Amino acid sequence: MLGPELETYRGNKIVIVFVAILALMPASIAGLAFTTTTDKGFQIFALILLAVPIFFIFWLKSIRVSLHNDGISYRSLFGEKEMRWDAVERFGYEAVKRSINFIPVGTYYLFRLKDAEGKKMRIGNRVEHPAKLGQKLIEQTYQGVYRKTVERYNNGEELDFDAIKVSRTAGIKIKKLFGYKEIPWDQVSSYAIQKGNFYIWRVGEKRTSGWDLHHVPNAFVLLGLLNSICKPSA
Repeated sequence: MLGPELETYRGNKIVIVFVAILALMPASIAGLAFTTTTDKGFQIFALILLAVPIFFIFWLKSIRVSLHNDGISYRSLFGEKEMRWDAVERFGYEAVKRSINFIPVGTYYLFRLKDAEGKKMRIGNRVEHPAKLGQKLIEQTYQGVYRKTVERYNNGEELDFDAIKVSRTAGIKIKKLFGYKEIPWDQVSSYAIQKGNFYIWRVGEKRTSGWDLHHVPNAFVLLGLLNSICKPSA
């Protein structure tokens, strides 16, 4: 059981309005089905078609994501979940700008939390103010995950950030199409998170390909770890 709620985020009102607009068409079809025909099959089909967006709206309106001093809780029509900050093992952050015919339509957010027992929590644009919530999740998960990561690094373990691996002896391994590109510590030139991608440059390398943050869980912890290892000589 977590402590008192500090902040609560509800279902995204913009998404709710968008779904409500989409529901106008099945609502019109349902109206025609009951005023212009007595075909029971068509009427049932029309009701099912209308029920989908209505159910989706009720689901969105039921969502509550609450931040507590000691963790996060998620509630909706489908049940409740909670996770303590100190139990988080992996935090995935994704923020991708979307466009239709080169016209920007907003940013798609997805946050994934996983604890030591394998319990998972996924939160995205269905929640209001996702950018603000994402920043809060970065802040709340960072210290606990960073501490555990540094302990494993100091114990000589290879750290697995999916597309990127780190170890005291081998340095950095970056996943490629076939195998991994290895960069010893003395060959690391610079690194950065830019436009939703994690980049690491080798000495003498002017261009490099990066992995989007979807493929680099604990990306901000990795950035902090590299700062502690490489910054004195970078």
